[in-house]
Amino acid sequence: MTAIRVTGHDGDVQKVLVERDGQRWEFEVEIDEAQAAELGGEPAGVARATLAFLLDREPPTSIMARFGPGTVRGYFPEYDRELPGYLEGPGAR
Repeated sequence: MTAIRVTGHDGDVQKVLVERDGQRWEFEVEIDEAQAAELGGEPAGVARATLAFLLDREPPTSIMARFGPGTVRGYFPEYDRELPGYLEGPGAR
């Protein structure tokens, strides 16, 4: 099972902890209020949902330590279309 938790923020950077199979990874998601609203949520929720989206596509070790929505779109064009489903759920599907 994978746990994804937003542990805090520093300005427009959400700090996200991912735990899976006894291992932990920390990520920083750069997202401001306006970007989050465009994606259908608030910064912490969008950061968590973004990590869930990415974890369904690649292992935690392949995810950059710090990134924003624009970076995700560059690799996964379906991000904007599929993110709303991740905003509704409790974590990685």
